[in-house]
Amino acid sequence: MEVRVSDVKKWAGREETVRLVEAWPKPARDRVDFPLVDPGLIDVVVRNAGGGTFLVNVRGTVKAQVLCSRCAEPFDREMPFEATEEFREEALPNDPSLEYSRFTGDVIVLDELVSDAVGLSFPISVRCRPDCQGLCPQCGTNWNQESCSCMVLKDERWDQLGRLLSDNPLELEREKNGRS
Repeated sequence: MEVRVSDVKKWAGREETVRLVEAWPKPARDRVDFPLVDPGLIDVVVRNAGGGTFLVNVRGTVKAQVLCSRCAEPFDREMPFEATEEFREEALPNDPSLEYSRFTGDVIVLDELVSDAVGLSFPISVRCRPDCQGLCPQCGTNWNQESCSCMVLKDERWDQLGRLLSDNPLELEREKNGRS
């Protein structure tokens, strides 16, 4: 993905808006654990800040085919993204330690900027719906679709935490020892 800046370079303060409709760049596909749906629709605003410096803003929505982290059902998810980066016209290679990116000529390549924005737009845990019940840990039944007769085992390792969070710790101790 790239944007031409030949017209924007003519004077400081000039701004240009472009809509890109392209396949997602490989770095974007590599940063996301799910297949991205093409084409990508991205609005790009390039502004000449003067002195060979350009501010580039990318904004769009990425659509991916994801798997729910609780029930493992596939579904499509759209996530908005936005990022702004400063580019300077310098004939040196990009240096990740700098707070800006470099470019030469009349074209700014947006692959890294778009890829970073897309990669950061997805949450760590994606759910098909907020109230997803997940899978039974014993038989694998999808609790969103049906129930099962499995007995959920209580993990006693969490009892201490329950006592810390309880309003009445003595009552929890009594329940554990079978007294009322």
